[in-house]
Amino acid sequence: TAESFRWLDILEKEFDKAFVDLDLLIGDLDSDEPELVYNARQKMATLSSCFAQLTHKAQTIFQNNAKNEAELVNMRAELVEAKTRSQCMEEELHAVLVQLHTTQLKQLQGDDGR
Repeated sequence: TAESFRWLDILEKEFDKAFVDLDLLIGDLDSDEPELVYNARQKMATLSSCFAQLTHKAQTIFQNNAKNEAELVNMRAELVEAKTRSQCMEEELHAVLVQLHTTQLKQLQGDDGR
């Protein structure tokens, strides 16, 4: 999960650097074409907005994954604990059944001896 956040951070930095470089490049364009510069900056604004939304959605997904992973770890621990308790109870039940059968056999032997 930490890798996901690092990866997202790296992508954001790369995007920001490329965005600034492209903006500088567009600024260097010939001022004889102001419409081209305007259109290019509009497209850049759209790209930036889309990237920001995508980044936000990815971050939300990563946060949900982290929460789900933590919950899964907790549930696995609870499952191990429940299985251990179940196994102990089965062993205890087996011991009680052996005692019961032993007692029943003794009673039967006592009844047969009379």
